[in-house]
Amino acid sequence: MRIARWAFTVFLITPLTAPLRTASAMPRQQDDSLAAAARRAQDKKARQASSSKPAKVWDNDNLPDTPGAINVIGPDQPPADSSAMPGNNAANPPAVDPKTAAANRSAAEGDLASAKNKLADLKADLDVMQRKYEMDQSSYYGKTNYAADKDGAAALASEKADIDDKLDEVATAEKQLAELQSKVDTASADKPPAAK
Repeated sequence: MRIARWAFTVFLITPLTAPLRTASAMPRQQDDSLAAAARRAQDKKARQASSSKPAKVWDNDNLPDTPGAINVIGPDQPPADSSAMPGNNAANPPAVDPKTAAANRSAAEGDLASAKNKLADLKADLDVMQRKYEMDQSSYYGKTNYAADKDGAAALASEKADIDDKLDEVATAEKQLAELQSKVDTASADKPPAAK
């Protein structure tokens, strides 16, 4: 009876396990087909790349004889500074009229002096504004309930914005002063030697 039971069980289980065996074999076939498809795609891509337009090979037969026909580096660029141009030799600068040079130099020195005065005034104003801001700030934060003082906070913010604007003005004035100083230096270099 045991054998009959065992045979009956095997008879019932066999149809159930058959799909499992074919299912386990299926992914392997699918993996093989995916790998084969990937290989085929790579081979096709390699064939297309090799069959595309071949690279140009230059030799003596197909090189042009005219100079400048092959341009590997690029077009000729104009010189960066004008002193390298023909006729503008740095060793031989163009002649400057002494009266014009003196007028240019004195005008540049006058502009430089006024720019220095303007910068000094701006820095003095900035110093006063910063000191006032520090005093107002200490009196504002010295209050016990300073967070409730909205007018004081707005006044401090306004003063801070004015200080930032004045800092921008000082930076602009310093830049203008540097430009004028370079002009004066250039005019002084053009100064003709004094007669003895």
